[in-house]
Amino acid sequence: MPAARPLAFYIHSVRSGLGAEKVVLNVVSGLAGRGHEIDLLIEDAEGDLSERLPAGVNLVDLGPATLNPVMEALLSTLSLLINLFRRAKADPCGKESFRVALARFLFKRRPPLYALRRYLFRRRPQAIISFLNYPNIALLLAAQLGKGDARIYVNVRNNISGEVAGAKSRRMREMPVLMRNLFPLADGVVAVSGGVAADTERLMDMPAGRVTAIFNPVYRPQILALADAAAPHPWLQTDSLPVVLGVGKMKPQKDFPTLLKAFALLRQEHPAKLIILGDGAGKEGLEALAETLGIRADVAFPGYVANPYAYFRHASLFVLSSAWEGLPNVLIEAMACGCPVVSTDCPSGPSEILDGGRFGRLVPVGDYEEMAKAIRETLEQTAAPAALAEHALRFSFDRVIDRYDRLLTRGSVEDR
Repeated sequence: MPAARPLAFYIHSVRSGLGAEKVVLNVVSGLAGRGHEIDLLIEDAEGDLSERLPAGVNLVDLGPATLNPVMEALLSTLSLLINLFRRAKADPCGKESFRVALARFLFKRRPPLYALRRYLFRRRPQAIISFLNYPNIALLLAAQLGKGDARIYVNVRNNISGEVAGAKSRRMREMPVLMRNLFPLADGVVAVSGGVAADTERLMDMPAGRVTAIFNPVYRPQILALADAAAPHPWLQTDSLPVVLGVGKMKPQKDFPTLLKAFALLRQEHPAKLIILGDGAGKEGLEALAETLGIRADVAFPGYVANPYAYFRHASLFVLSSAWEGLPNVLIEAMACGCPVVSTDCPSGPSEILDGGRFGRLVPVGDYEEMAKAIRETLEQTAAPAALAEHALRFSFDRVIDRYDRLLTRGSVEDR
């Protein structure tokens, strides 16, 4: 029976409905559909959420954080409180770096600690889980000011080692220091894949098995219905040339330059077209690179599209070129639509999804020559869309919701 007390989810916003936000919306929808009362805590309430939240999901606006004298006094001693509550550890950066990183996080990000603490005591949720780095740290800090009897969980969405290696901001480079000192205070840590779980345990110096892996709830029947839409691009409306597809935000993590270089090499011996869906600050640079490589006429950048599944259904091949990931939903979605795939063997997720290369070729990160070879070989083989779609069922909505249900209501994903 669903618990009488609510289950709470905390994320900064769900305006875009993409990535982690999409996962949160799917999970709360699934749990609400099972009769649980759900509180969705957000700080940025812009955008119309009412049409996307099902019955049983209460939107809790934490509002902008404000400082007052009492809060300032508490924040000034918060580092000491953390040191009293946490298990002492030798940090490779030194304990002073933790205090500095914590102070910078508190006074630059100004997390809604009081609002979170007030929610925990007034609503008394059975469990609360946060998503993404900033909410994770904010929730754990707020819990040290008092959490009642709620169980506290944090959800890691990406390979932190990869994020830190590619980080330009000090805030991201300091994240492992904060996580290392604060994550042991959580009742549980959830990772989006086994690779992310192992990376988190290594960075946090946690014993193996301390982090629970729960995949994203990706595969749903609605995907197949959307995939049956008419071919959305002129290049997909003819069988004259194969069409390679890339999808993602135009940012360094997705490493679309490697995909463009691989496609340029492919075109020297295999006529084809390339479509890259998505927007971002790096779009102009990618367009310029395509021009430099002499492939601009054969590369399309349609931007963000509401229904990428029709592209998957009609494309000849999907390529994930990422330098790092957590669990790339888009790879699973492509397979669910029966689209053959090629992926970098980046940390973390693709190897797990593709069963070590059994369901799609894996290539080294940044190696455009191997990527071009894998694309060519995949295009030349006979596709088996039914086998791909069947494998994608491993990431089905109901299986994932089962695990979140057990974790938040019983404290463990294992059957008891």
